[in-house]
Amino acid sequence: MATRERVCIIDPIHPVGVERIAAAHDVIGAEGWRDDPRLADTSVIVIRTSDIGDDLFARMPGLKAIVKHGAGVDNIDIPAATRRGVIVANTPGGNNSTAVAEGAVALMLALLRQVREMDALVREDRWNERWGIRLGDLTGAKVGLIGFGRIARCVATICGAGFGAEVAAYDPMLADADIRAAGVEPMALADILKRDVISIHTPLTEGTRNLIGAAELAQMHAKAILVNCSRGGIVNEAALVEALKARSIGGAGIDVFESEPPPADHPLFALPNAILSPHVAGVTEAGMKHMALHVAQVIETVSRGETPATLLNPEALA
Repeated sequence: MATRERVCIIDPIHPVGVERIAAAHDVIGAEGWRDDPRLADTSVIVIRTSDIGDDLFARMPGLKAIVKHGAGVDNIDIPAATRRGVIVANTPGGNNSTAVAEGAVALMLALLRQVREMDALVREDRWNERWGIRLGDLTGAKVGLIGFGRIARCVATICGAGFGAEVAAYDPMLADADIRAAGVEPMALADILKRDVISIHTPLTEGTRNLIGAAELAQMHAKAILVNCSRGGIVNEAALVEALKARSIGGAGIDVFESEPPPADHPLFALPNAILSPHVAGVTEAGMKHMALHVAQVIETVSRGETPATLLNPEALA
């Protein structure tokens, strides 16, 4: 039999998900949740990008589950949750994977087609400068994917089947045969860095932090572009700024930052060969609805005393 949970929604989610949760449970909304007197009775947290850890868990002695809206959980102190017997589950896949993949490809095309610069030519009455311009192609390009999970596989399909690109991937967590089975060539990281378009799709861990630094950027060719729609911190931003300033790479499309929001004087803001977006690659109507409903589904599983299929810390059950 399902129990009625007290659910604290820390970051806003799609209203359809809130409605689904509120139909069966008591909800503390994202507005003003920190000062809500009901916080001590919270049994389930819903989280998107806010950082949470032991200091918050201590205020919720009845907490039993954290449900992540999305896949990445680097903002959740999972060891602290596990110590308190709090399970953590995420909501990967579905429309969100497609949405992030489309966002990554959109940044690729914006860089290759120099969308910012072309817009400026028209607005600034520099129309005739078009005769000296040669834009880039995604069709037939050599695309390299760093990480080959759900989102990267969607990117591979779009770039390969849609644009006829030659797609390769680096993922040390997968066997080469698994990558080949998806129609993609497995490659070492050093070889991926030599390709025309490099797109990052790996979670942020201690092993991937600063995975792309000055040495890796130096291996890219002068017209190559780098896209990151995964997590800030995987690309060393200081090194990226220097590479873009020196024009040793062609450009970068960045949806995620080491610090979010980035400071107002961030040096990337001044660079014309960088296209930036505020961590919204997956924020489409369909993607947000799907994930919010998936969150509600996980909460229903928890309320029935069952184990979510996307449980990340089974040791908490012990």
